[in-house]
Amino acid sequence: MKTLIISLLSLTLLNTHLFADDGEINTDTARAYEAHLVTFMWPEDQSSEQINYKNVLSTGNLLRLTKDEDDQSSTASNTSESTPFGNIEGRLGRHVKILANQQWTLIFKHPGDTISKTFHSEQEKDGYPELTGSISVKLGRYLESDIRYQHYLFDSFTQPTTQGQSSKGSFFSQGGNTLDTPTEFKEFDPALVLTLNQRNKTASKKVNYLDHPTIGTLLYFEPIELENAMDKIALQSMMPETGKSLNYDELQSTNELSLQ
Repeated sequence: MKTLIISLLSLTLLNTHLFADDGEINTDTARAYEAHLVTFMWPEDQSSEQINYKNVLSTGNLLRLTKDEDDQSSTASNTSESTPFGNIEGRLGRHVKILANQQWTLIFKHPGDTISKTFHSEQEKDGYPELTGSISVKLGRYLESDIRYQHYLFDSFTQPTTQGQSSKGSFFSQGGNTLDTPTEFKEFDPALVLTLNQRNKTASKKVNYLDHPTIGTLLYFEPIELENAMDKIALQSMMPETGKSLNYDELQSTNELSLQ
């Protein structure tokens, strides 16, 4: 079955990121890993340090989720119970706010290759994720990760009142209508942002904690057999969770390999 899947993959996905122009993956030099990333937010009373957020000057270039993207992009991954991050929500969720729980299958074709991924939190306000992030992982003597976060705080505004009716008039209207139709609050544009960059070098099979007064990160890489990694990526392409047939250019969860 594995041989059949890989054969179908090579025939149907020519000129993709997995099979690049310089030839198929060399099993002598390629390495594969399951990457696990958990991002969480410490409670305010857990740190006495002052963290300065900056004003968001424009929302024009910020990620804003559509309904379809929001439905299809569950941040929590199906992390195996055998990994250190298994059932992480149950173990940490009572103490911290988990913003992202990501798992990727990574295939490095050669030492020096870099794979980059983007992600965002499930928590969102008016379509804007509370956290957006990216991670680049380079295969060298160690696995070198470069993680960048943007954590947003939001302004809240009252909904505009009906034309010709002031909010004061609505509040003091007769008949108790205020209790029946309370003022609605709309969580609107991101107002403040914390930009955070964390770099780390680690060996595989080692849980790494990247410290910060506000945003905490857990990182773990599990080496896996190359054939198993190719099977997983092939199955993601042929049987994605959305039920749609996607190729590698459309499937965001597959690898994007680049040579440095």
